Formats: sequence, C-alpha cells, structure tokens
Amino acid sequence: MVEFAKWGMRRRLADLWQVSFGDPRRCPLFLLNNSFFPRNCLVYRVGDEIAAAVYLLPASVLAGREDLQAHYVYAAATLPRFRSRGYMSSLLAYAAIAGADRGDRFSAVLPADEGLYRFYEKFGYRPFFEARTLAVAAGRMRAAAAPVRGRALADFRRLNTLRGACLAQCAGSVLWSDRMFRFAAGLSAVYGDRLICADSGGSAYALCRREGNACTVLEAMAAEKSFPLLAGALLEQMPAEEYRFRLPAQAGPFAGEGETRPFGMIRPIGGTLPEDLTPRGPYLGMAMD
Repeated sequence: MVEFAKWGMRRRLADLWQVSFGDPRRCPLFLLNNSFFPRNCLVYRVGDEIAAAVYLLPASVLAGREDLQAHYVYAAATLPRFRSRGYMSSLLAYAAIAGADRGDRFSAVLPADEGLYRFYEKFGYRPFFEARTLAVAAGRMRAAAAPVRGRALADFRRLNTLRGACLAQCAGSVLWSDRMFRFAAGLSAVYGDRLICADSGGSAYALCRREGNACTVLEAMAAEKSFPLLAGALLEQMPAEEYRFRLPAQAGPFAGEGETRPFGMIRPIGGTLPEDLTPRGPYLGMAMD
C-alpha cells in the first residue's frame, strides 16, 4: 500500500537507499537527519517492509515575476526483489495527486539515464530543463582570473539570492528556498563536492567535484564582472588541468559557448502547462545528482 512515511521509518529508509544506490550510510542519514519530513516522502509498504520510496522535495518554478509551487522527485528507489511489480509506478501516480492536493503546480525530476527518461515519460513527464556544458583549459582560466582576496565562508542566504538573480531571465527554472539551497550544498559535501565562494559578499560561487585531473563545476553563478574572482578562487582551491562547467543555457559565464543538452524533465500536475511559462533556457541545477 502507498502511504506517507513516518518518523519511525528512517532506519528502514536508510537501508533502502543504501541497497538501491550503494552509497555510504552517511548519505541517506544526511537527508534523513537534516531535511526529512513525512509529508515529503511516499513509501510503498508490503506488510511491514518498505519496498519502495520516493522523496518530494519542495521547490518552485520561475514563471515571469511569479514563482509557482513545485516538488523535485528525488532518490526514487525500489528494493531489488520488489522491482518490476509496478510499485514505483504507483508511487509516482500518487505523488502527482498528493502534490496537486498541497498546491504544487509542477513535478520535476532528473533521470539518471536515457532509460529512465523513457520510464518517466510514461507518467506525463517530458524533457524540459537544459544545461550548457563546456570544458575550459587551466590556461584560459588563469588569463581570466583576478587576484584572490582570501578564502570566503559561504553565506547561503546571499548565495541563494544570487542564484535567483542570475536565473531571473530563465523562465521555467527551478528555484530553492534558502533552507533547501543549504541542504543541497550540504548533501553535495557529503559526497565529497566543494562549494567555493568568490568573496564574503556572495557575488559568485561554484559547486565543484574532483574527477581525475579535471574539476567538474556542477553549478556556477556569478554576478556581472564577478567571474574573475571566482576563477581565481577555483584555481587556488581546486587546481586542475581542465574545468568542466555545467551552466544555464541562457545565463552564466562563457555566454554563447558550449553544448546545450536536455537536463531534467517536468510534469504539470496543478492545471498549468509548461508552455504557459514561455520557457527561456529553463534550468534545474543544484539537483543533488
């Protein structure tokens, strides 16, 4: 049966996560200890066992001057011995109903591969979000960099405000509350990623991951003329031969460069179609992928 999770289920939810994704236990525990609310988690229970679960993390979708309530489908998982029985299909169907009942207008998801894109299409999701990717050699970064002014601590409220400002013209983009932004950055840190700030004023940041001799920049936001400070901070704190950026299609540094590709799906669940947003390079980002 499908039901909302209960506080006492957290240990079993952590077990399900670990079995499904192979992550260290610290990963599910970070979510369950820092951002777990029963109303944001649906489970499919078989007897006393949790066979499948999905988290509906609160978010919003930028629509002109208005933010429309939404949720982000995260960590959808089914125990191996319960797969191919339709349990996740039931959870997603119920998630749309539960989301609409609480006022969500959209459901967003970032499938991990092409097969899952096809799976989610069966439930009314369609490709919607975009990301622009490009590789920048260290030499070009050094040419663009400004002198570093010392390491800055993250002010999550300011950084999230910066994120919203940078995406203001990217209608259809997913926005997070300050609390959820902080949680997303914290969860990334649990996986070994680093949040690098250009200065204490919150003028630019980058969420980075080390991959061999390269630095993958999962998200970068910079106020006008602030990218040189961020480039300097990246070179100092994450030295690499190459920087692989994932950026909004219609915003961010290196405008007009890179390859734009699909990066996430959307489903209208509250009566508003995505076309009504007049999307302009809609960006998901900070998607805890």
